[in-house]
Amino acid sequence: MPRLLIAAVLALSAALAPAFAVTGDKAEFVKLVDDVYAYVGKKNDANAMAIVTSQGVVIVDTGNNQPDTRDFAAKIKGVTDQPVRWIVVSQNHGDHIGGAPYFLPGATLIVHERVLKDLEGMKPYQIKSWRKRFPEREAALANAAPADFAMAFSDRMTLSLGGKRVELYYVDDPYNIGDVAVFLPDSGIMHAAFAGYNTRHPDIRPDYSHGTTWGMIKQTEAYIALKPKIVVPAHGPVGGVGVLENMLDYLVSARQKVRAMIDKNTPLPEIVKTFNMNEYAGWDRGSHFEWMAETIYRELRGEGPLVIPTVEKNTAGTITRIAEEGRFFAVDTGGGAEIRLRVGTDTNFEGVADRTKLAVGQHLTASYEVKEGFNPALGYDIIEAVVTP
Repeated sequence: MPRLLIAAVLALSAALAPAFAVTGDKAEFVKLVDDVYAYVGKKNDANAMAIVTSQGVVIVDTGNNQPDTRDFAAKIKGVTDQPVRWIVVSQNHGDHIGGAPYFLPGATLIVHERVLKDLEGMKPYQIKSWRKRFPEREAALANAAPADFAMAFSDRMTLSLGGKRVELYYVDDPYNIGDVAVFLPDSGIMHAAFAGYNTRHPDIRPDYSHGTTWGMIKQTEAYIALKPKIVVPAHGPVGGVGVLENMLDYLVSARQKVRAMIDKNTPLPEIVKTFNMNEYAGWDRGSHFEWMAETIYRELRGEGPLVIPTVEKNTAGTITRIAEEGRFFAVDTGGGAEIRLRVGTDTNFEGVADRTKLAVGQHLTASYEVKEGFNPALGYDIIEAVVTP
C-alpha cells in the first residue's frame, strides 16, 4: 500500500475525529485502497467493508438495516461488475448479519463455528422473518434457511482470491460468541469486529451475550499485535491502530474504576448508578454505562454471566414515537401507559414489509420478551408483530 495513501487516510481520520464525535447523518462508501472500501454507518451505526477481487466480492457484514444493505449493494455495483460471493460475519448481531438474505442465494456465509450452531438452532418464526427481510428476495429463499449457505471455521481461515489474501481471526474465549476480525496483510487494513469501537461506548451486557471486557481486551491485544495501518471499527469513524489502542486503554480504565468501588465495598446498585466514562467526551451511547458497570462487577468477582429468566408477553396499542428508522419505538397501550419496544433481527412483521415502514399512528399487536429483573434500557425485544393503519 502506498505510504502517501496511508498517510492521507490516517490524517483525514485524525482531522475529523475531534470535530465529529460520531459519523455523519448518512452512511458513506469510502475507498481505503484500490479494491477495498469501507461502508461507514451513519451516526456510529455498524460499519461494513467490501473487498473486490477477480473472483468475486468479499463483504464483511451487511449494513445496519434494510435500506443500508440495499445502499451498500448499490455502492458495490458502482465500482465493480463482480458479484458478491462471500459474506464474512464479524459478529452475530442483526446490524452486522441482518442484511445477508439480500445477497442470497449466490453467496456463501463465512462464520465462526459458534455462529453456525446458532444458525442451525433458529426457530421457525426466526427463519420466517429471515426469509421476509427483503421482499424482493422472499421467493428465492422460500425453502431456505441461513445455515444452508454457511461455511464455518474454528480459529483461523485464509481466503486467497485473485492475488488477494483475506485473513480471518477468532480469539479464543468462553464468552466470545463468534466475533471475527478480518485482516488484509498486504495493505494493513483490518475490520476489527466487536472489539473495535471508536467514539462509541461498548455494548457490554451482564448476561455476557455481547462478550466481556476481559474478552475484548484479549481481542484488542491480538489485533494490535498484527500492526494494522487502517482500522475499520465495528462502530465509529475509520482510523489507525490508535483506535484499538484507545479501546484497550478504555477497557482497562473501566475495569479499574469498578475494581476501586468493589474494594471500598460499594454495593452494586451504587456502582451501577455512579459508573461513567465521561473522560471520553463526545462518545455516544452513554446509556450503556449501567450494563457495562454490572458486567465488569460480575467479571471481577468471578460470578459468570447473569442468568435471566425470560417470559413472553403480549401488548396492543398505537405507535407514538419512533427512533433509528423503526429499530426502537413506543406504543400507547391505553390510559396513558406506554411501553418501549425494540426490533431485533428475528422480529417477524405482518402488515408492513420491515421496521422502516413503521409510522406514528399505526396500530400494533405484538408478542415480546421480558427479562425478569433486567433493566430494558433499549426496550423489550419483539418476537412477532401485526401492524395496521
